[in-house]
Amino acid sequence: MDQEYKFGKNILLLSIMTLITIIVWVGYEVYSAYTQTTVPRIIKELIRPLSPSIDEVTIEDIKQKYQIPEEELNIVTQPVVELETEEEEEIEEEIETEEEATPSQTPD
Repeated sequence: MDQEYKFGKNILLLSIMTLITIIVWVGYEVYSAYTQTTVPRIIKELIRPLSPSIDEVTIEDIKQKYQIPEEELNIVTQPVVELETEEEEEIEEEIETEEEATPSQTPD
């Protein structure tokens, strides 16, 4: 009988130690998942806060490099875009082939 009591005590102790190990293991996994970041390193660098100070010397250098005269600022131009339809292209090709097919005759 003493043997069964010792065997049951060992199983109880082993069960308690296993339960404690599982609780610690799950707790550690939850903590590491909570604290581990999923943002890539490149994104972290891109979203870092900007410096609130303005380098006025650099801004003045940029302003002095290129200045557009006021006359040019008031001029507004629109690009001219010519679009040809397929029909126009076919007509042009026909005209070109006709000119090549019949040589021009010059009067004497």
